[in-house]
Amino acid sequence: MNKSMGRIAGACGLALALSGCAHDANRSPKELLSLSVSGLSGVDRYAFSGDTAIGAASGTASRPAAFRGTVQHHDQVSVQTEGGADEMPAGVHPLRLLNDVERMAARAEVVPEASNGQRTVLRITADPAKAAKVWSNRLRSEFALLENKVPANSPAASARDDGTRSQAKPSAFREAWDRELDRSRKEFEAMLSTMSVRSTSTLAIDRKKLLPLSLEERTEFRYEANGKPARESRTTRIAFKRP
Repeated sequence: MNKSMGRIAGACGLALALSGCAHDANRSPKELLSLSVSGLSGVDRYAFSGDTAIGAASGTASRPAAFRGTVQHHDQVSVQTEGGADEMPAGVHPLRLLNDVERMAARAEVVPEASNGQRTVLRITADPAKAAKVWSNRLRSEFALLENKVPANSPAASARDDGTRSQAKPSAFREAWDRELDRSRKEFEAMLSTMSVRSTSTLAIDRKKLLPLSLEERTEFRYEANGKPARESRTTRIAFKRP
Protein backbone atom coordinates (compact mmCIF):
# COMPACT_ATOMS: atom_id res chain seq x y z
CA MET A 1 0.00 0.00 0.00
CA ASN A 2 2.75 2.41 0.95
CA LYS A 3 4.62 1.47 -2.22
CA SER A 4 1.54 2.26 -4.31
CA MET A 5 1.04 5.57 -2.55
CA GLY A 6 4.68 6.39 -3.21
CA ARG A 7 4.19 5.77 -6.93
CA ILE A 8 1.08 7.95 -6.96
CA ALA A 9 2.89 10.71 -5.10
CA GLY A 10 5.81 10.47 -7.52
CA ALA A 11 3.51 10.64 -10.54
CA CYS A 12 1.71 13.64 -9.07
CA GLY A 13 5.01 15.37 -8.39
CA LEU A 14 6.09 14.81 -11.98
CA ALA A 15 2.78 16.14 -13.28
CA LEU A 16 3.12 19.25 -11.13
CA ALA A 17 6.65 19.83 -12.36
CA LEU A 18 5.63 19.47 -15.98
CA SER A 19 2.54 21.64 -15.73
CA GLY A 20 3.89 24.22 -13.33
CA CYS A 21 0.58 24.17 -11.47
CA ALA A 22 2.37 24.28 -8.14
CA HIS A 23 3.06 27.95 -8.89
CA ASP A 24 0.44 29.37 -11.25
CA ALA A 25 -2.56 27.06 -11.68
CA ASN A 26 -4.74 29.20 -9.42
CA ARG A 27 -3.65 32.51 -10.92
CA SER A 28 -5.19 34.16 -13.96
CA PRO A 29 -2.97 35.31 -16.83
CA LYS A 30 -3.50 38.94 -15.82
CA GLU A 31 -2.45 38.11 -12.26
CA LEU A 32 0.71 36.46 -13.59
CA LEU A 33 1.43 39.56 -15.65
CA SER A 34 0.96 41.82 -12.64
CA LEU A 35 3.07 39.60 -10.39
CA SER A 36 5.92 39.50 -12.90
CA VAL A 37 5.93 43.30 -13.24
CA SER A 38 5.85 43.89 -9.48
CA GLY A 39 8.43 41.15 -9.04
CA LEU A 40 10.87 42.86 -11.41
CA SER A 41 10.33 46.20 -9.68
CA GLY A 42 11.53 44.55 -6.47
CA VAL A 43 14.74 43.17 -7.98
CA ASP A 44 17.70 45.32 -6.96
CA ARG A 45 20.00 44.40 -9.87
CA TYR A 46 19.54 42.65 -13.21
CA ALA A 47 20.83 42.72 -16.78
CA PHE A 48 18.94 42.99 -20.05
CA SER A 49 19.55 42.96 -23.79
CA GLY A 50 17.45 43.23 -26.92
CA ASP A 51 16.68 45.20 -30.04
CA THR A 52 14.02 47.38 -31.59
CA ALA A 53 13.15 47.80 -35.28
CA ILE A 54 10.74 49.95 -37.29
CA GLY A 55 8.91 48.65 -40.37
CA ALA A 56 7.16 50.51 -43.17
CA ALA A 57 3.94 49.66 -45.01
CA SER A 58 6.02 48.40 -47.92
CA GLY A 59 7.27 45.57 -45.76
CA THR A 60 10.80 46.96 -45.45
CA ALA A 61 12.25 47.24 -41.96
CA SER A 62 15.04 49.30 -40.48
CA ARG A 63 18.15 47.62 -39.21
CA PRO A 64 17.35 46.63 -35.59
CA ALA A 65 18.93 48.90 -32.99
CA ALA A 66 20.50 46.51 -30.49
CA PHE A 67 21.00 47.43 -26.85
CA ARG A 68 22.20 45.89 -23.60
CA GLY A 69 22.58 47.14 -20.08
CA THR A 70 22.02 46.71 -16.37
CA VAL A 71 19.66 48.07 -13.75
CA GLN A 72 20.92 48.75 -10.25
CA HIS A 73 19.11 49.97 -7.14
CA HIS A 74 15.82 49.08 -8.86
CA ASP A 75 15.72 51.95 -11.37
CA GLN A 76 19.23 53.20 -12.19
CA VAL A 77 19.70 52.17 -15.81
CA SER A 78 23.08 51.84 -17.51
CA VAL A 79 22.78 50.98 -21.20
CA GLN A 80 24.80 50.79 -24.38
CA THR A 81 23.45 50.65 -27.91
CA GLU A 82 25.17 48.97 -30.83
CA GLY A 83 28.08 51.17 -31.87
CA GLY A 84 28.88 52.20 -28.31
CA ALA A 85 26.48 55.14 -27.95
CA ASP A 86 25.43 55.49 -24.33
CA GLU A 87 21.79 56.14 -25.14
CA MET A 88 18.85 53.76 -24.98
CA PRO A 89 16.40 53.69 -27.87
CA ALA A 90 13.39 55.75 -26.81
CA GLY A 91 10.73 53.82 -24.90
CA VAL A 92 12.87 50.80 -24.03
CA HIS A 93 13.43 51.30 -20.30
CA PRO A 94 12.87 47.66 -19.19
CA LEU A 95 10.54 48.21 -16.24
CA ARG A 96 8.68 51.09 -17.85
CA LEU A 97 8.09 48.97 -20.93
CA LEU A 98 6.59 46.19 -18.80
CA ASN A 99 4.50 48.71 -16.87
CA ASP A 100 3.14 50.03 -20.17
CA VAL A 101 2.29 46.50 -21.34
CA GLU A 102 0.37 45.90 -18.11
CA ARG A 103 -1.33 49.31 -18.28
CA MET A 104 -2.49 48.76 -21.87
CA ALA A 105 -3.59 45.13 -21.43
CA ALA A 106 -7.17 44.33 -22.42
CA ARG A 107 -6.66 40.57 -22.52
CA ALA A 108 -3.98 38.12 -21.42
CA GLU A 109 -3.89 34.41 -22.14
CA VAL A 110 -1.48 31.53 -21.66
CA VAL A 111 0.22 30.16 -24.78
CA PRO A 112 0.25 26.40 -23.98
CA GLU A 113 2.48 25.32 -26.86
CA ALA A 114 5.22 27.77 -25.78
CA SER A 115 4.95 27.08 -22.04
CA ASN A 116 6.68 24.29 -20.13
CA GLY A 117 7.70 23.28 -16.63
CA GLN A 118 10.13 26.17 -16.33
CA ARG A 119 8.19 29.02 -17.87
CA THR A 120 4.72 30.30 -18.61
CA VAL A 121 4.28 32.29 -21.81
CA LEU A 122 1.54 34.91 -22.01
CA ARG A 123 0.05 36.58 -25.06
CA ILE A 124 -1.15 40.06 -24.12
CA THR A 125 -3.47 42.09 -26.33
CA ALA A 126 -3.57 45.83 -25.71
CA ASP A 127 -6.69 47.95 -25.51
CA PRO A 128 -6.52 50.15 -28.66
CA ALA A 129 -7.47 53.38 -26.87
CA LYS A 130 -4.98 52.84 -24.05
CA ALA A 131 -2.29 51.81 -26.52
CA ALA A 132 -2.85 54.97 -28.56
CA LYS A 133 -2.46 57.09 -25.43
CA VAL A 134 0.71 55.31 -24.28
CA TRP A 135 2.27 55.44 -27.72
CA SER A 136 1.34 59.08 -28.25
CA ASN A 137 3.28 59.89 -25.09
CA ARG A 138 6.24 57.75 -26.19
CA LEU A 139 6.36 59.35 -29.64
CA ARG A 140 6.09 62.85 -28.19
CA SER A 141 9.08 62.05 -25.98
CA GLU A 142 11.02 60.95 -29.06
CA PHE A 143 10.06 64.12 -30.92
CA ALA A 144 11.15 66.23 -27.94
CA LEU A 145 14.60 64.66 -28.16
CA LEU A 146 14.80 65.62 -31.83
CA GLU A 147 13.78 69.19 -31.04
CA ASN A 148 16.85 69.60 -28.85
CA LYS A 149 19.31 68.31 -31.45
CA VAL A 150 21.03 70.64 -33.91
CA PRO A 151 22.88 68.92 -36.79
CA ALA A 152 26.60 68.66 -36.01
CA ASN A 153 27.69 70.23 -39.32
CA SER A 154 25.31 73.18 -39.12
CA PRO A 155 26.51 76.79 -38.75
CA ALA A 156 24.83 76.91 -35.34
CA ALA A 157 26.76 73.90 -34.13
CA SER A 158 30.01 75.17 -35.67
CA ALA A 159 29.66 78.51 -33.96
CA ARG A 160 29.80 76.81 -30.58
CA ASP A 161 33.29 75.59 -31.43
CA ASP A 162 34.57 78.79 -33.04
CA GLY A 163 34.17 81.95 -30.99
CA THR A 164 35.35 84.16 -33.85
CA ARG A 165 32.67 83.01 -36.31
CA SER A 166 30.03 85.56 -37.26
CA GLN A 167 26.77 85.16 -35.40
CA ALA A 168 24.70 86.12 -38.45
CA LYS A 169 24.81 82.70 -40.08
CA PRO A 170 24.00 80.73 -36.92
CA SER A 171 21.09 83.09 -36.25
CA ALA A 172 19.71 82.62 -39.76
CA PHE A 173 20.17 78.89 -39.55
CA ARG A 174 18.45 78.79 -36.17
CA GLU A 175 15.48 80.69 -37.53
CA ALA A 176 15.18 78.25 -40.44
CA TRP A 177 15.64 75.32 -38.07
CA ASP A 178 12.89 76.62 -35.77
CA ARG A 179 10.52 77.17 -38.70
CA GLU A 180 11.09 73.61 -39.87
CA LEU A 181 10.58 72.28 -36.35
CA ASP A 182 7.32 74.20 -36.03
CA ARG A 183 6.09 72.82 -39.37
CA SER A 184 7.14 69.28 -38.41
CA ARG A 185 5.52 69.60 -34.99
CA LYS A 186 2.18 70.56 -36.54
CA GLU A 187 2.37 67.64 -39.00
CA PHE A 188 3.35 65.32 -36.17
CA GLU A 189 0.42 66.36 -33.97
CA ALA A 190 -1.96 66.02 -36.93
CA MET A 191 -0.64 62.50 -37.48
CA LEU A 192 -1.15 61.61 -33.81
CA SER A 193 -4.73 62.90 -33.91
CA THR A 194 -5.57 60.30 -36.59
CA MET A 195 -3.43 57.46 -35.22
CA SER A 196 -4.86 54.07 -34.28
CA VAL A 197 -2.73 51.43 -32.59
CA ARG A 198 -2.82 47.65 -32.44
CA SER A 199 -0.31 46.08 -30.07
CA THR A 200 0.35 42.55 -28.83
CA SER A 201 3.10 41.34 -26.52
CA THR A 202 4.52 37.93 -25.71
CA LEU A 203 5.87 37.61 -22.19
CA ALA A 204 7.78 34.61 -20.84
CA ILE A 205 7.71 34.27 -17.04
CA ASP A 206 9.84 32.09 -14.77
CA ARG A 207 7.26 29.82 -13.13
CA LYS A 208 9.20 29.40 -9.92
CA LYS A 209 10.35 32.97 -9.35
CA LEU A 210 7.46 34.70 -11.17
CA LEU A 211 9.94 37.05 -12.83
CA PRO A 212 9.98 38.03 -16.53
CA LEU A 213 12.41 36.12 -18.75
CA SER A 214 11.72 37.84 -22.07
CA LEU A 215 9.29 40.23 -23.72
CA GLU A 216 8.43 40.88 -27.34
CA GLU A 217 6.15 43.81 -28.17
CA ARG A 218 4.73 44.13 -31.70
CA THR A 219 2.83 47.29 -32.56
CA GLU A 220 1.15 48.51 -35.74
CA PHE A 221 0.30 52.17 -36.33
CA ARG A 222 -2.24 53.47 -38.83
CA TYR A 223 -2.57 57.21 -39.40
CA GLU A 224 -2.93 59.94 -42.00
CA ALA A 225 0.08 61.86 -43.32
CA ASN A 226 -0.65 64.83 -45.55
CA GLY A 227 -4.18 63.53 -46.04
CA LYS A 228 -3.05 60.07 -47.13
CA PRO A 229 -3.35 56.83 -45.15
CA ALA A 230 -0.05 55.44 -43.85
CA ARG A 231 1.06 52.46 -41.81
CA GLU A 232 4.14 51.58 -39.78
CA SER A 233 5.14 48.92 -37.29
CA ARG A 234 7.59 48.64 -34.43
CA THR A 235 8.95 45.53 -32.76
CA THR A 236 10.89 45.53 -29.51
CA ARG A 237 12.46 42.41 -28.02
CA ILE A 238 14.09 42.30 -24.63
CA ALA A 239 15.56 39.51 -22.50
CA PHE A 240 16.10 39.72 -18.74
CA LYS A 241 18.93 38.08 -16.86
CA ARG A 242 20.07 38.12 -13.26
CA PRO A 243 23.84 38.91 -13.34
